Amino acid sequence: MKTIELKGLDEVIYTDTCENGLKIYIWVNKKASSFKGALAFGCGSEDIRFSVSDKEYQVPYGTAHFLEHIMCKEEDGTSLLSRFQALGSFSNAATYPDKTVYEFVGADNLEANINLLLDAIQTKTFNETAFETERGPIIEEARIGKDNPAKIAFYKMNECLFHNYPNRTSGTGSEEDISKITLDDLKCFYDAFYIPANASICITGNVEPLEIIRIIKENQKKKNFPQKPLAYHHQYKEPKDVVKRKEEIALNVEIPKVYISLKIPKTVFGRKNIISILDMIMVTLLANFGNTSLFKEELLDKKLIASLATQIYPERNFLILQVVARTKYPDELIPILQEKINHLELNEKDIKRKIKSEIATMIMNYEDVENVNDLIIYSLYQYGKIIDNEKEILEKITISKIKETIKDIGKYPMSILIVNPKKGIE
Repeated sequence: MKTIELKGLDEVIYTDTCENGLKIYIWVNKKASSFKGALAFGCGSEDIRFSVSDKEYQVPYGTAHFLEHIMCKEEDGTSLLSRFQALGSFSNAATYPDKTVYEFVGADNLEANINLLLDAIQTKTFNETAFETERGPIIEEARIGKDNPAKIAFYKMNECLFHNYPNRTSGTGSEEDISKITLDDLKCFYDAFYIPANASICITGNVEPLEIIRIIKENQKKKNFPQKPLAYHHQYKEPKDVVKRKEEIALNVEIPKVYISLKIPKTVFGRKNIISILDMIMVTLLANFGNTSLFKEELLDKKLIASLATQIYPERNFLILQVVARTKYPDELIPILQEKINHLELNEKDIKRKIKSEIATMIMNYEDVENVNDLIIYSLYQYGKIIDNEKEILEKITISKIKETIKDIGKYPMSILIVNPKKGIE
């Protein structure tokens, strides 16, 4: 067992690896009254093309999500949820673009919960009847997703930004996609990605690390996993330019919503720490567009906005800087927001306040067993490791470093999406 010390936070993550490659992460909070366990695989909805031992495979969009549904069903069609409920726990599963996660939350029977999670997911047998029975509910889920304005706008924005990335539609897939998926597709995906060496299990709560490691390793020793090479994720070549500079759509919204997104190649930052880049841009955005910013107050006073939000997030080889506003006056607001993005202000007092706020939020995150579990899994699959020095990274941010980082922000390709109300909605 090894330890990862989170510098400046007085927190420790315990880690180990089973002989078969399954990675173990444990975080302890002696005051917690509950625990959370998550089994995550490094595969998600966007893995529609992949290769194993130089043999290439392609499955329909929605395969990873369909498999998640099947994994949560017993051979007789009953839900895995009921078995966790019998232990007094709640269970859930989710398919993300880059990972698939199966989890439980409970207060008793930790060993039984861990064994149930590992056994149910790692020793799956596929049933044609259960497979076909699940197709209908998944198609219905896809239909419901068509009525979600936030999701529709998100994927439409991706359509405007990206030429080749497979992120322009919901991970559920379209009705046509789901209809094409076969049981062989699920088996192919499962065999390629659902192997111990491609998985991590994270347990957080009032637990004993050595006992958790013992339970997991004993469980794995009882199973005979054939040696398999890791699947290779398809690498997409993505142009630096956006697909569309501007797009307008009509959805079920009360007032128009404006999305302004910048597509920034990670390569422009060279070998600089990507976490540091994200933190510097985020505190700058919060200082300029956040709830306490003068700019937001001015827009509210002028009745130009109903809400304003901002974010910066990684998307494969790019960072996406985004400003989102609800407004009755999109034509008037858009040039104002563009001008602000092109001329971000750097008030040292505001920046320091935002940095302190981010550090305070980081510390508070470690009060919640479920939140810490989510943070660990996110870090592992977004960055490939536990980020152990983010507090130090934030503390080392300076105005000069920010200036160097954002000096060319305005030159990167921008795409604007306007979501208008459908007629009769206003």
